[in-house]
Amino acid sequence: RQGAAASTGPELSEGAVTVGAVSLDPAEHRVLIDGAEVSMPLKEFELLHLLLANAGRVLSRDMLIDRVWGSDYVGDTKTLDVHVKRLRGKLEADSANPTRIVTIRGLGYKYERVKV
Repeated sequence: RQGAAASTGPELSEGAVTVGAVSLDPAEHRVLIDGAEVSMPLKEFELLHLLLANAGRVLSRDMLIDRVWGSDYVGDTKTLDVHVKRLRGKLEADSANPTRIVTIRGLGYKYERVKV
């Protein structure tokens, strides 16, 4: 009985978000890419959760910083850029030409929905 359940792959909790091959489970603090678990620090996890939950929408840099780092964050937006770069390194086949987390020049970032 346990063997059958284990062979179906990792189960996600209610509230998990999946876009294409990327799944994020906030209850378990887990990220799966093509079924493989990827370790992720808290801020990267929170940023990815926000992007996945709003896939297809452009999220402004200010909104991302406010929601991930808090409205009392004082610092420049380079922190956001560094975290996006790290996420791309984990999610993208070619992080120099991202297809999942894309920059919308002058606005912010968008997590692309899966193209069918």
